[in-house]
Amino acid sequence: MNHRMFRFFDPKTEVNFIRFFRASLLIAALVPIIAIAGVWTTGLNWGIDFSGGMEMQVQFSKPVHADEIRKVLEELGYGKNQVQAYGAKDSYEMLIRVERMDTFSEDDVKRIENLLVGQLNSASVQAHPNSQDRLLIRLPSANDQKAQEEKLTAILAAHSGFRTRSILHEDSQNNWVEYNVLFMGVSDKVAEALTAAFGKVEVRRVEFVDSQVSKQLRTDGALAVFYAILAILIYIAIRFDLFFAPGAVVCLIQDTFGAFLVFVLGRYEFDLPSVAALLTVVGVSINNTIVVYDRIRETLPPGDRSKLAENTIRDCVNKAINDTMSRTINTSLTVLFSSISLWIFAGGVIKSFAAVLTIGLGLGAFSSTLAAPATYLWMVHYLGRREGLNRDEGPKGYTREEKARGVV
Repeated sequence: MNHRMFRFFDPKTEVNFIRFFRASLLIAALVPIIAIAGVWTTGLNWGIDFSGGMEMQVQFSKPVHADEIRKVLEELGYGKNQVQAYGAKDSYEMLIRVERMDTFSEDDVKRIENLLVGQLNSASVQAHPNSQDRLLIRLPSANDQKAQEEKLTAILAAHSGFRTRSILHEDSQNNWVEYNVLFMGVSDKVAEALTAAFGKVEVRRVEFVDSQVSKQLRTDGALAVFYAILAILIYIAIRFDLFFAPGAVVCLIQDTFGAFLVFVLGRYEFDLPSVAALLTVVGVSINNTIVVYDRIRETLPPGDRSKLAENTIRDCVNKAINDTMSRTINTSLTVLFSSISLWIFAGGVIKSFAAVLTIGLGLGAFSSTLAAPATYLWMVHYLGRREGLNRDEGPKGYTREEKARGVV
């Protein structure tokens, strides 16, 4: 019994892909420009990893859905948040991350200072440089330090609008005393709201990502993508030759910036999983490019390729693309089916991860099929020094199947 294999593309019917090369290079140039212009005009929706924030590990006394927790956070004003299950299913633990928001605005600090000046005649108030939940309050030295501290505590509790947790003071210097006042912070507000909504909760861990750490994470993420692309380009230059390497550069730039458009146009949060998604796109994209390049190299006649006529090379490139087209379609579609399903049905960080993969893989299939070979031919045309050679000069290329049959 004979089985007929279903094909999206029949390699026996050779398509002239060369005619699409000019358009593919134009698209490859436009995609990064659009992405950069989008970032320039609208900016990025930085995630908590890169903008700073707070992470809490909270254990509930009963099962609570992530959407219910998100609703509580949004009511508190923390619209940018991430909530996900943590640990074993029956532990009822959730990992909650909210964007860093300072407890005190400049207006709050000024208002509290005016309040204390009105009540105590003289005071200086400023936000703590290393803690969002603290204020540094300087008051004139008093004979009864304890009485002054109790009066300060009472004024703040009654009129500041914030709940204090503790007050520490330094020794008097130059007739002034500095009070280090700790107020109820973001984690306390979240824990209190969760307790009110779902019953008793246990906060098992609280961590903050400050602005310096978030800047360092941005730098590390950019360097990770840069080093990955650099290593790939060095490999391409060694594995093939310098005429192939620029095509890989074009593909990587187009695919990376194209995937980046998801964050610009879709307004997805750009966080550490997003960097992982971009690195995945880089790896998969170059994989397709190497397959096409390898087939071009196999199809080109053996010997000194600098003596090949340009038209012969163009025919070999077109033949290689036709030979690999079925493989490109099949492998790309199988991965795209999975990523599109995740994009549609998943939530949270997985949704943006799947969106980047879907766009990046689609662009990767396009660039490896058209933009990379087009750049290779551009290099051959302008840097190959083939003046005087025409179609009939030099040997013709062979397919892998022809070589297997002993044609060569």
